Amino acid sequence: MHLALIMDGNRRWARKRNLSTLEGYQAGVSALRRVVSAAAARSVRTLTVFGFSTENWKRERAEVHDLMRLCAQAARMELWPLVREGIKVRLLGDTASLPQFTQHALEALVWNTARNRGLTLQLALNYSGRAEIVHAARALARDVAASQLMPDAIDERALRARFFLPGMPDPDLLVRTGGDFRVSNFLLYQLAYTEFFTTPVLWPDFGAAELDAILDGFTLRRRRFGT
Repeated sequence: MHLALIMDGNRRWARKRNLSTLEGYQAGVSALRRVVSAAAARSVRTLTVFGFSTENWKRERAEVHDLMRLCAQAARMELWPLVREGIKVRLLGDTASLPQFTQHALEALVWNTARNRGLTLQLALNYSGRAEIVHAARALARDVAASQLMPDAIDERALRARFFLPGMPDPDLLVRTGGDFRVSNFLLYQLAYTEFFTTPVLWPDFGAAELDAILDGFTLRRRRFGT
């Protein structure tokens, strides 16, 4: 099973408690750690989480810096626990545009977990669903211009092969916390037949009990895949 998560509500959670935005994000990191363990226990094979969108660069500079620093710190702290638990980490998005200190911490996390065979945790960072499609379209255009691909040979398989993570299965289920009903430019192509769940629970309050209830509900749904 492939589970996708939009982890919304960190800032609202912090405001409700008169805490700083950074403290809200720190609580969100703790929630992610809980959910990774809970998902692995439920035999989820792939967990893709939306950590930072390309639009998030428009936020206050100090907030973005705190997020990048927190991302690097979490990557360093969780490296060996994830190795021990058999979690494999992959990156999704334009991570080459992240600050160097964040890139280095993430690269170490990916490298050290590459041989793990448990749950695959995919971190969408500096990610945009539209940008991913444009990225693939440009790659196709280059291959056609170089006579490496005939236009009539362009199909879904050719397009997917040029996405950020070729071979990634489509999500079976998308969960959004925080109560909103939108996909926020996340996995736009891959969500064509994905089942959606939204919950009013803010991300830092989300945990194993909430995940279990959603997964139990998902098993009762009949997926039609457009038929």
